Amino acid sequence: MVLDSSCVFCNEIITKRNAAIVAENDMVISFMDNAPVEPGHILVIPKEHFENIFDIDSRYYIEVQLMAKRVAKAVMKAMGADGINIGQNNGWCANQRVMHFHVHVIPRWCDKPFKWGRLNVSFDDLSETARKIAKVYNEMEKNGDFE
Repeated sequence: MVLDSSCVFCNEIITKRNAAIVAENDMVISFMDNAPVEPGHILVIPKEHFENIFDIDSRYYIEVQLMAKRVAKAVMKAMGADGINIGQNNGWCANQRVMHFHVHVIPRWCDKPFKWGRLNVSFDDLSETARKIAKVYNEMEKNGDFE
């Protein structure tokens, strides 16, 4: 596994597992964004270090996208969302703040004002939301709902 010792995702998420994890496999991991735009905001990252879309190996890119699709279905159901934003930024000028390839999965509701500001949420709250989404994710996986 190739990691970057200066990368917060490599160190804190992949190595130390210091996150509210939702789902993972051998190649990717999904976890709660610690400064979410909305409750249920999830990040999906490869378990190897790639800086951006121009750098990521195709196999990892595909696995990240498949996990983002699965997580999106689970977060919609678990959070009762009406829609989902899926986004990915490349480079500082494009608002990429962690230089490790990652995809944002952000639930949205029709009756809430659309915003991009960040929320201040406790780790306990993130963990509780992660458990809620992970439970739905695992049920959907068991029932074959991702195919």
